[in-house]
Amino acid sequence: MLNQIPYNESARLKEVYGLTILDSQSEKEFNDVVELASQICNVPVSLISLLEVNRQWFKAAKGLDIKETPCEIAFCSYGISEDDGFFEIADTLVDSRFNNKSIADPQSHLRYYAGTPLVTSRGFRVGTLCVADIKPNHLDAHQIFALKVLSQQVTKMIELKLSNNKLENHSQHLQHENEMQQLMLSIIAHDVRNPIAAIKGVMDFITTNNISEADKQKLTSMYSEQLDLTLDLLNNLVDWSKMQIIKNEVMMENLNLFEITEGLLKQCKLNAQFKNNSLINLVEKDLFLRTDNNMFRFILRNLITNANKFTENGVITLYAHGEIDKIVFTVSDTGTGMSTEKAKKLFNKTNIESTPGTNYEKGSGLGLILTKGFIDCLNGKVEVESEEGKGTTIFLYFDK
Repeated sequence: MLNQIPYNESARLKEVYGLTILDSQSEKEFNDVVELASQICNVPVSLISLLEVNRQWFKAAKGLDIKETPCEIAFCSYGISEDDGFFEIADTLVDSRFNNKSIADPQSHLRYYAGTPLVTSRGFRVGTLCVADIKPNHLDAHQIFALKVLSQQVTKMIELKLSNNKLENHSQHLQHENEMQQLMLSIIAHDVRNPIAAIKGVMDFITTNNISEADKQKLTSMYSEQLDLTLDLLNNLVDWSKMQIIKNEVMMENLNLFEITEGLLKQCKLNAQFKNNSLINLVEKDLFLRTDNNMFRFILRNLITNANKFTENGVITLYAHGEIDKIVFTVSDTGTGMSTEKAKKLFNKTNIESTPGTNYEKGSGLGLILTKGFIDCLNGKVEVESEEGKGTTIFLYFDK
C-alpha cells in the first residue's frame, strides 16, 4: 500500500508537532469518543490517529492493541487527503490500492475502513477519526454525519487543551517572574543595606566627634572606597537580577575561591573596622569550585556580614580546602555564639526571625533564608557549630 502525501506536507507536519499531543498519555474524553464512534458505526475498531513523518500514532484506540504503525501502511494517509471529508474502503481485498498490503501490518486483518480528517482551525489535516471492521462494511448517511461531527469535536478538544496548556504555562511564567522580582528586590535591599549603614555610621562619627583633620581624611577615604565597592556590588546585583528574570538559569563557571573571598572581604572591610573586627582569609589560593558566581558570592557575603553582626573586637576567618569529592568552606567568628537549639533552626525556612547584633543592629531574618535557598540551588549542604560566648562556625559543602 502506498501512502498519500499532502501537497502542503511541510506546513502540515509543523501543525502536527505544534499541537504537542504526540505521545501524550491516554485521556478519558478521547477514549470516550472512540467508544462512541464504534457504537454509532457498529464496528469493533475505532481510532483517533495523528499522522507524522514516519508513523501514525493513536491518541485513543478501541479494538486495536497498538499505539502506532509505520506511516507507509497507514489507512490514515488516505483519509486526510479526501476533499469531501470522508474516506471509505468497503473491502480491502477487492480494492486495488491494497492488493500488496503487508501481512506484517497489524491492521492487515481489517477488511473495512472509514475515516474523517481532523482539521485544525488553521485548515491543516493532522490525522483522522476512523472506524474499521474485520469484514466488509458500509456506513449510512447518518453514521457518516455523526463521524464527521465527532471528528470536529476531537480537533476542538485537542486545540482547547493546547490553549489551556499555553495559558497555564504563561500564568506559571508570570508567577515565577513576579517571585523572582520580589526575590531580587529582597537580595538587593539586604546586600546593600549593610555597607550603606556602615558608610552612614562613619559619616555620623565624623560629624558628631571632634577629630583631627588627618583622622577625618582617613575616615573619608575609607567610606569613599566603600561607596565605590557598594556601587559595584549594586550594579552586579541588578545585572544578575535581570539575567535571572530573563533566563531563570543557574550559570555555572569555575571560580578561584581565594580571589572571590578577597573581593568580598574588601566589600565588608569598613563594616568590620567599625566594630574593630579582623578579617582573615585562609582559603587555599589555587582552589577552584564550579558554581554560580552571584549565588556563591551572596552566600559568603551574607555569612561574613552575619558573623560581623554578632562579633565585636574579634576575628572572622574564612577557610576552604578540597577533599576527594567536595569542597569544604567555613566561615568562623569569635562572637557571641548561640545555643545548640538555636543553631539547629538557623537555616530553617519556616523560622524567619532576627536577633539584634552586638551594636543592636536590626535585620529582617531574610538573609539566612535566602542563603539557604541558594545553597540548595547549588546542591550544597550547610552545618552550624556554635557555643554561647565562644563564637560560631558555618560549614558549607559543595560537590566538586
